[in-house]
Amino acid sequence: MRKMLKRVLVLAMAAAMTLSLAACGGGNDKENASYTYNVYMEASPTNWNPHTWELNADDEIMSYIEMGLVDVQIAEDGVNFEWVMEMAEDINDITATYADKEKWGITEDAGRVWEIKLNKNAQWADGTAINADTYVYSMQQLLSSEMKNYRAGNYVTGDSSIVGAEGYFNNDKVGQTKYAPAADGTSAPKYFFNVDEVNSLLGDTLTAYIEAGYAASYPSMAPFEEYIGKGYVEVTADNKAIVEALMAETCGTEWWTFCFVEDGVVEETKWEDVGLVKVDDYTILYITNLPIDEFNFFTACTSNWIVYKDLYEAGKSTSGNLTATDYGTSAEKYMSYGPYKLASFETDKQFVLEKNDKWYGYTDGKHKDQYQTTKVVYQIVADHNTQLQLFNQGKLDSVSLSADDMATYKMSDYLLQTDQTYTFRWIFATDLEALKALETEANDGSNKRVLSYDDFRKAISYSMDRAKFCTEATSAYKPAFVLLNSLYYYNIAEDTNSIYRNTDEAKQAILNVYDVKYDENTDLDAEVAKITGYDVEAAKKLFQSVYEQAKADGNYTDGQAIVIRCCASAASDLSAEDKTQETLMNEFVAAATKGTGFEGKITFKFESGRPARYDDVASGKIEMIRGAWGGAAFYPFNAMRCYTDETYAGTIHESCGWDPTKATIDITFDFDGDGKAETVTDTYFNWSQAIAAGGKLSENMAARLYVLATVEASVVKEYQCIPWASETACSLYSMKQEMGTTQYNIMYGYGGIRHMTYNYTDAEWEKFVAEEGGTLSYE
Repeated sequence: MRKMLKRVLVLAMAAAMTLSLAACGGGNDKENASYTYNVYMEASPTNWNPHTWELNADDEIMSYIEMGLVDVQIAEDGVNFEWVMEMAEDINDITATYADKEKWGITEDAGRVWEIKLNKNAQWADGTAINADTYVYSMQQLLSSEMKNYRAGNYVTGDSSIVGAEGYFNNDKVGQTKYAPAADGTSAPKYFFNVDEVNSLLGDTLTAYIEAGYAASYPSMAPFEEYIGKGYVEVTADNKAIVEALMAETCGTEWWTFCFVEDGVVEETKWEDVGLVKVDDYTILYITNLPIDEFNFFTACTSNWIVYKDLYEAGKSTSGNLTATDYGTSAEKYMSYGPYKLASFETDKQFVLEKNDKWYGYTDGKHKDQYQTTKVVYQIVADHNTQLQLFNQGKLDSVSLSADDMATYKMSDYLLQTDQTYTFRWIFATDLEALKALETEANDGSNKRVLSYDDFRKAISYSMDRAKFCTEATSAYKPAFVLLNSLYYYNIAEDTNSIYRNTDEAKQAILNVYDVKYDENTDLDAEVAKITGYDVEAAKKLFQSVYEQAKADGNYTDGQAIVIRCCASAASDLSAEDKTQETLMNEFVAAATKGTGFEGKITFKFESGRPARYDDVASGKIEMIRGAWGGAAFYPFNAMRCYTDETYAGTIHESCGWDPTKATIDITFDFDGDGKAETVTDTYFNWSQAIAAGGKLSENMAARLYVLATVEASVVKEYQCIPWASETACSLYSMKQEMGTTQYNIMYGYGGIRHMTYNYTDAEWEKFVAEEGGTLSYE
């Protein structure tokens, strides 16, 4: 209450200051006032060319100085999001009425034609018009086979890929052999591997794995180092053994699944065969390979690809067969077209963005009460303590917080706790033979094989006070009891409120994990709210039963120490947070084993420095790791495949001792919609395939949700992994400003610079900070 009152008083003071200045006739014109947003980066952007940018810092600067064809803003209800046309005046799917479908290979299941009416008021910061020619030229450059631009992939492959783009991008390979993934190990006369080609099994190039240090954990990778940069190499009697060894050690699959076969030759693709077509000066057609829907196409259109031709061409240079441009590497070599323009740029020091007076949004009447910020100043500040000091001095308007900071700021009225999609888990090796091998390797007499008992791992889960753990050992993460958090949407394209975790099925999944009984009259929200995952007495019973069973099975000797190594991260050293987590896990288990045969015998030992810890636990090379899955927030049905489908995830980290292609689940549901429920038994793998995009249940939303919730709960109840927290990113925002909202939305965040407003002008803020003695309190 005190803190909220303090905030109200601060705002009242700001209002009073404004009134007094106006009453005194001091010339305080709010419409012409300066409102500077002072922020920081830890390192300078290096390249904000939309064709080649790579770093988050690059993307961040572009978010101010560019604008998508479409953008997202807070809806009038203050909660939902809405699309808003920006660089486009209108976008429509005209596939049904488009006459020339055959030319572009458009069928009911392939391709869409999107007509994009361009904003006639859009122009570059120097006043040059932006029209259809701008878009066509820019896409030609982006897809140029002579430039091989990094960001071409967004348009060459994926949901929004353009017809013909891949062929045009590969025109430098005309006449060369084409390769395709091998379908089997018998039908092709020759098989090839290419360590620089993305492989579906690995989800990346083998070169990337080698350079990341994975060869230290997987010696079978090391022999491939000599093939980096050599292209497609034929599999022969001399090298087939290394391919077989790699597959056996990393993926457990046949050698040919790593290979490619010859698939004809590359033919030239002319620009007129690329599906980005100028209709008139302010209309283009964007023709996709896939039948993408409006939501996903609009999402793709929130980024843009246009470049300023004169500067782009002036910056070109050629080295060997490759052409590059220095466009977007300095203020002088770039042209803005968004709400702000790049005024100055000093590497490793600061860069300044000012209002772009040529931006249509300031005069079109469609952006009322938006973009109040008149200047954005980014300082390059790498040290966290310095960042926090500058924030408290009123010299920065936002700051990220570490776990150590939360003790001071956890009750701040200016704290933002932003949910992330990542769920943290303890992941275990549970195969008995692998655990015996780890005992032999440790050679210290300690026991690890008790981890093969499901109830032992379940007892660890029940011993965890997740609320205490998150409060004391994380930067305000939130307790998690299942695999998917509240950021996952099951049908956002049609329903912006379709949060999976809010469905009855998802709530029941949580109750099922903890064996809570319910029926049609149960208040599911009330029951879910009671779940803590913490039950010391239940944990004791489980530990004691495992103690007795393991002794009887010959897997535990009375009095034997149980040492469980947990690799927390790939970092070279454990952080203070890691050490706190280790301490708490030992405290939890000590309390939950008191009075049992395991009392005083279980010790967690955290370690770091394993770059391949996920794969190591999957293959039984360490008994436990800390890990997290996240992403794919709009695709929860696909996301579940991370735990069940090796073809999707590359490696199933929870698979040491458990095989989702063999383990089964019985699911009872009315799959046919005829009012009659049936019980179907199938593997985890097959269930996850059925509900994924294109699966046999993909058009049956009721069945998809039920199966997703059942599979999610069942994976947790295998206790191959223990979910314990959803990641949050914590930060403070300044008294100087108001966010568009303090309720995070996955589509628009907190409203961003578009919806940000100010309680003080720059002059008022400087005076206020001085009156506070130069230091502000956000505690």
